[in-house]
Amino acid sequence: MDPMLLLVFMSCGVYYVIGTLNPSKTFYFVNQTKAFDEAQRHCRDHYTDLVTLWGRAEMEELFALEDFTFTESAWIGLKSTSSQEWQWSLSDQEFYKEGETEYRNWGPGEPTNTPGEYCSVMDDKGKLRDTPCKETRTFICYNGQNYNGQKYILINELKSWREAQSYCRQVHTDLVSVRNPDENLQIQKLIPVGVKYIGLYRDPFVWSDSNTSSFRNWASNQPDGSGECVAQQLQDPKLWDDQTCSSPRPFFCYAIPVFKQVLRLELESDQNLNDPDVKATILQEIQQRLISQGVSEMSNLQWRQQPNGNIFQARA
Repeated sequence: MDPMLLLVFMSCGVYYVIGTLNPSKTFYFVNQTKAFDEAQRHCRDHYTDLVTLWGRAEMEELFALEDFTFTESAWIGLKSTSSQEWQWSLSDQEFYKEGETEYRNWGPGEPTNTPGEYCSVMDDKGKLRDTPCKETRTFICYNGQNYNGQKYILINELKSWREAQSYCRQVHTDLVSVRNPDENLQIQKLIPVGVKYIGLYRDPFVWSDSNTSSFRNWASNQPDGSGECVAQQLQDPKLWDDQTCSSPRPFFCYAIPVFKQVLRLELESDQNLNDPDVKATILQEIQQRLISQGVSEMSNLQWRQQPNGNIFQARA
């Protein structure tokens, strides 16, 4: 069966589609004091989860929710775990092909995973090492906007890893990722001697909803190990610190609204349109056509059954 042909002809079949169209995140401030785990359950019961933040623009959305004059801090969805996986600062999954997020050209004996060595550098041999994040070093940014025809930009300014990350994100795209041997060689050529910060780091803190955002907004000398959960300070300078998870605080949740839309079409075919394989083929074609019209790939299309259990019914 040609599903393209099937969708062109008009006839008596009727189907319905339910989908999630153009999802967007909405933030909520819950002015009830709860321990972190209780706050997490509340967000999951009533919204989607505790809030995950991808940048300063989303932080500003939080602060616009309410006047926090009398509130010192609130939980966000970041919590420390025993796992500390190496990951890239640029967390956009579309940026990486299969296996590229795991590419590592570690030097001999690296990484040492010494306490406090949570960031990485590349040396003039193209090898990676782990290093303390607070040491000031020059660094390499990645620019996805074809800056003067260059993707990799050497910055000869001394900054800590976090400062370098902030600079790259403001001026270019992010600290550089090294996704494969070819890129490893290209980036190595920018390092005539010594070592430079790159975007690889390890972090015990993970988001409640398992998102991979690498955005961090720590206050000076934070995290200091005083707790496993992260609180957003609501007074200037509005930074983060780690706190004991059992401490009662208000909290931020987020939700992704679900929109339902019913679509109705008439189809003509000499085949049994209620056959499971035929229905699956039609639904796949509909999904592709909707995506081509700008509907989110997250859309969940479902058939709506008639009272007799069929999807299609013949026109008399």
